[in-house]
Amino acid sequence: MGKKDKAFRRLLGDKELFLRFLRQDLPYTVDPETLTLDDLVLENITFIPPDLTEKLSDVVYSIHTGDNKLYVYVLVEHQSETDFLMPYRLLSYMVQLWGRCVEEAGEHARRKSFLLPPIVPVVFYEGAKRWTAERNFRGKVEHAEEFHGYIPDFTYRLISLRDKTTQELLSFKDALGGLLYLANPAKEENLLHSLEKIHQFLGELPFEESKVFARYLLGYLKILLEKEGRHHEGNSLEEFFENEEAEEMISYLEREIRTLKQEGRQEGRLEGRLEGRQEGRREAHITLAVSMLREGIPLPTIAKITGFSGEEIQEFARQQTQ
Repeated sequence: MGKKDKAFRRLLGDKELFLRFLRQDLPYTVDPETLTLDDLVLENITFIPPDLTEKLSDVVYSIHTGDNKLYVYVLVEHQSETDFLMPYRLLSYMVQLWGRCVEEAGEHARRKSFLLPPIVPVVFYEGAKRWTAERNFRGKVEHAEEFHGYIPDFTYRLISLRDKTTQELLSFKDALGGLLYLANPAKEENLLHSLEKIHQFLGELPFEESKVFARYLLGYLKILLEKEGRHHEGNSLEEFFENEEAEEMISYLEREIRTLKQEGRQEGRLEGRLEGRQEGRREAHITLAVSMLREGIPLPTIAKITGFSGEEIQEFARQQTQ
């Protein structure tokens, strides 16, 4: 499984981001505004066979609302082209999940009162080409109309990144939208323009969203560098930052962060009205600096990007390990 595959799985495995995912893309499944993180349980299971792990990954959540329980099964499609067997694959994995529910219920599963929980199947497609597979299972069965009532009939929810515009993704004003923007294969902006949009986006994020965004930003920058052809097999992210090719990006970020700090000082003079926002940005930059240090990025490079001194960055890292 490559960096991008791991990044998507890690993203959807974060309950905070998954809750945002529900609110953005599955608003009619449950009332997401009433859900809390305690209502979500990330199930430690996968139904992807070993020979398909390079093409697919899955994330399973159970959602508990009162006495009710449902599952959201997300299949992440990593191929650049459509998988026309997707309706069949989803049915197979859903049956396996229901089989797990029957096993967990034990003898109770034999009672007339036992009911299987609903499963909401979702396909998260990150390819650049248009998705053209059947969305309804019956569409994959020959002469389905003649056998109406005998064939499973369900439709999966398709979420295709290529169909989402930059404006749409960034309009959510949350960490998930920013991360999906970076990962979108169809966006027109190059690396520097993407970073410029992210800088503007960060300035509008609430404190908590900035912290979540910073946790995942580094991984998505790696994806973006690979898309730009600047990070190829055998090269580390550290080597990229040591190239002259990266100087333009580093200088740009350095200038922008310096401006951000100056703006913060001016805001602080306005009777502290925006003090919380300034502190929130600082915390987000600290989180990003420590993450970059742990990834092996050179200390001088981190200092250039974040505006902190090398000593400050090392102290931040030391405090977070205590």
